[in-house]
Amino acid sequence: MDPAFDQESSKDLSMSPVKTLALSLLMISSAQALAATSSSWQQQPAWANETTPSRKAVLNEDRGAVAPFTPGSNNLSLDVGQIFLMGDLSSNYNDNIGSQLHYTYGVSDLFGFDASLGYSEHSDGAFSMTTLLAGLRTNLAWYDKVVPYAIFGMGFYRPSYQETASNGTNLTSIAPVLFGVHLGPGVHLELTRKLFFGASLTFHDVFSTTKITQNGPRSVGGTFTSFFLNAGVTF
Repeated sequence: MDPAFDQESSKDLSMSPVKTLALSLLMISSAQALAATSSSWQQQPAWANETTPSRKAVLNEDRGAVAPFTPGSNNLSLDVGQIFLMGDLSSNYNDNIGSQLHYTYGVSDLFGFDASLGYSEHSDGAFSMTTLLAGLRTNLAWYDKVVPYAIFGMGFYRPSYQETASNGTNLTSIAPVLFGVHLGPGVHLELTRKLFFGASLTFHDVFSTTKITQNGPRSVGGTFTSFFLNAGVTF
């Protein structure tokens, strides 16, 4: 065997452990770098770890900032205006100013629950009308800050009649509680997120009945129309 060949082979064999160790260290370093890169890639960014509200929560939060007649809003107003008596009532009594306390709860963008308590007096107290009404409000459209609407509902009417007794000396009062319906259009203007102003025209039909009085049978009930201006607050 050639001594030079043996020396070269011995030299190669003596360097094999060094090469093996270097190769092992290189592979370990590469694996660690790859693992770090993979972990960094899979890790979510910092902003993704923050708790952010869902779309539904955002919508609910927006709806929580109430404005007149929006869903979830409570709207309270004072209505004052003219009461126009119709039919037999207009023949016997004069038109006069009336008022009512009006409440509306916003159920949705389209619908709302509507209720009112009203009173009017005519012909120096010879006739008066007390109303307790409830119904459905329908928002017809939303034009910027203006909301036209319509109301339909039912309720209780208490007409009070003062009449002279047959002997001409005493006054008798008839005040039955009757049922009736009402409907009509209106419009509201949002002044601020808490204040609104508007007007309404409502037709009322009080179901008639007959009552026996000292002067004989008397028909009570009838129809009238209210035209109100109103101003209110939202909470």
